[in-house]
Amino acid sequence: MNPFLSISVGDTATLINYVADGQVIVSHTHPIGYKHIEAEGMNVIAGSKLLDGILYTLEFISLHDRVPTDFRLIAPRYATWIGETIENGSYTQFYTNGAPISVTLEGIHEAPINYARHTQTIHSFKV
Repeated sequence: MNPFLSISVGDTATLINYVADGQVIVSHTHPIGYKHIEAEGMNVIAGSKLLDGILYTLEFISLHDRVPTDFRLIAPRYATWIGETIENGSYTQFYTNGAPISVTLEGIHEAPINYARHTQTIHSFKV
């Protein structure tokens, strides 16, 4: 199985996992989620804040392994915008053997984000 980066966007945070051979090797909870993206109006700044967490994770991975070009996105909202933002990001500082970053939409279900020993399920609703 080829290694990939799993990106789960929630309301207050984004969980980024590097998965190789079915095992999570690196996990990072980036404190940017839908609330931050919406507050910025889904603009370039919002995209940059989201990409910061991905780049941080890729920099850590690059110390030990080649960075993956297969990204899998779990996003219940704005999946198209987030996917395009990730694909259009600049990854020139990483060796990808010329392969472009490919984002696959894994699903739009709500993904739980782990905090220490607890799990927080992300919910959104309208009043």
